[in-house]
Amino acid sequence: MGAWATIVADCPNPRPGSRTGCRLAAAVLIVLAGMLAGAARSHAQRGESVAIPTGMRSGATIHVIILDENKKPLKQQSLIRLTNQSTGSVLFQTTRSSDTSFSDLPAGKYLIEVGAAGYLGIHRQIAITNIAYDVTETVMLPHDPAAVDLNLKDSAQLPSRARKEVEKGIQALELSNFAEARKHLEAANHQYPSSSSINLLLGYLALQQKDQEHELGYLTTATRLDPHNVQAQNLLGQLYYERGDYARAAEAAEIVVASSGESLIARKVLANSCLKLKQFEKARENGQWLVDHGGDEGASARLVLGQALAGLKKYEAAIQVLTAYLDEAPASSVTPQVRALLTQLEKQVSQGGADANAKLGITDPELNAGSESAGNAGMPPDIDAQQPFVAAGVQCPADLLEGTANPSRELVNSVAQFSAIEHMVHENLSPRGTPSNREIRQFNYVAAISEPTPGTLTIQEYRDSGDLNMPDKITTTGLPVLAIAFHPHFRDDFEMHCEGLGDWGGQATWLVHFRQLDKKPIRLQAYVVNGNNYPVSLKGRAWIRADNFQIIHLETDLVRPIPEISLFTEHISVNYGPVQFKRSGTDLWLPKSAELYVHFAKQRFHRSENFDHFMLFATDAIDTAKLPKGDPSPRPAADHGAAQPQ
Repeated sequence: MGAWATIVADCPNPRPGSRTGCRLAAAVLIVLAGMLAGAARSHAQRGESVAIPTGMRSGATIHVIILDENKKPLKQQSLIRLTNQSTGSVLFQTTRSSDTSFSDLPAGKYLIEVGAAGYLGIHRQIAITNIAYDVTETVMLPHDPAAVDLNLKDSAQLPSRARKEVEKGIQALELSNFAEARKHLEAANHQYPSSSSINLLLGYLALQQKDQEHELGYLTTATRLDPHNVQAQNLLGQLYYERGDYARAAEAAEIVVASSGESLIARKVLANSCLKLKQFEKARENGQWLVDHGGDEGASARLVLGQALAGLKKYEAAIQVLTAYLDEAPASSVTPQVRALLTQLEKQVSQGGADANAKLGITDPELNAGSESAGNAGMPPDIDAQQPFVAAGVQCPADLLEGTANPSRELVNSVAQFSAIEHMVHENLSPRGTPSNREIRQFNYVAAISEPTPGTLTIQEYRDSGDLNMPDKITTTGLPVLAIAFHPHFRDDFEMHCEGLGDWGGQATWLVHFRQLDKKPIRLQAYVVNGNNYPVSLKGRAWIRADNFQIIHLETDLVRPIPEISLFTEHISVNYGPVQFKRSGTDLWLPKSAELYVHFAKQRFHRSENFDHFMLFATDAIDTAKLPKGDPSPRPAADHGAAQPQ
């Protein structure tokens, strides 16, 4: 029997903790719908909210105006995410002229998050207390000091044709259109290969696309053409550090610090590289600078400073600094290692134990981008870590699972009857869980379900785009059928029990916890890596309406990680709801929005998908909804030869 969900990837012998990871290349069958993980750092000023009275209507409108740090309209595209904090529903908009609006919003509390390439993301709380009043929110985005300045430094030296290509490439980069950016920048580099700035931009682009084959080459060329290209040296230092080449990382970071001593990331790379190289005095010097001048960003530098002091045998000072680090970051992923080091240092002070230097070299989690030790930053809480409220003394109906059988069958039938517009936002996440870059897509979407043999269901999805046009070459498929776990064909594969009566978005719901049974075949999801199949055991929770037994929300997590392919975390969430097709008078229960969070090898990402403009094949779509061009997914693993190792 085929697995409902698959992720296909090609990678060179993945192993836990290895720098060589896998670029996901294909199909995630069951997918998505929750809340943004990790708050973006912000120093932005608060815009004023302006209430505008309006006539009676179905909901209020939130107008969002985006300004740059000079209080001028932001010239580039930004992404705005609006989350209803009562229901968990998520809406997305992108700006073209520094403003956008969300309309028909019910009263409630909302989280608004704004991000743009090269700027620090911000988040705000907004309340709509009366739908008769619109709200205007003005947001000022501060420049990210760690961001690459995309302006050309050697513009005057470039031939006119090459300069025009670069300008087009920069514009595409600002809009996160990486394919278009690569086309123009490579054309410019072909016309004028002696530009350090063009090679910097190509190196930056390769980093954004996780193109290991080219990122190092472009950046080293940029520094060879101009050893004082500080931005290229800065990126090169970070890249060498990630690859474990601490000597070259320190060399590049020293050039940056000598030119721009205020660069926090270069100081961090230099301090931590020197610690790894046992150059304790230089590590202490830069660690102390970060603590003294880095503000909130420098707080984590106490980790490297304390270890440098220990390396210099200043044990009491080291204990004081490392204790302060734990007080500031008690939930740090390296807390156990730091506590062990403190125990060793205290023993050294009290009775002269073994040389404490043997335990030095604990890496700052903020720099340890690919390590499993960076924990689950950016990942939503595991469903077993959450205990939703349930009403006391209310017993679950004995026929609850039987009651969900017909709605599950109806969902399978409904999925095969509609087409929709799919809006996709894909974010790569930093080790701290904050978005490092975003890609936006929109597709025409059609699904087809078949039962090739009794008791087996197969889904294919069609989008008007091939796999290579998907963000990071990751194709998500099967989103509409995550709730198929409750279908009679699959229900017996899981241990299911009702937790009680709760609510979802003000709707009374029965909460049902489910978990893959170890003795049953795993048929709901699998990863395919280098042609090898890795079934995934899932656990989850469903929110089932008390009045009609329809599933309105469902979340899943891994029962256990899969170390063979370095799959550490996967959280999936889907919202379902009724869709009315007015022309035919038909109501179908369909997926509305979904989200996927994954920590896979060296990569963390979050993908959100929303569906609208539903059309029913029988009537609404008879003239307009045609099967999109392109191959269906999922494809066999052998068809995914385009995947590249990251």
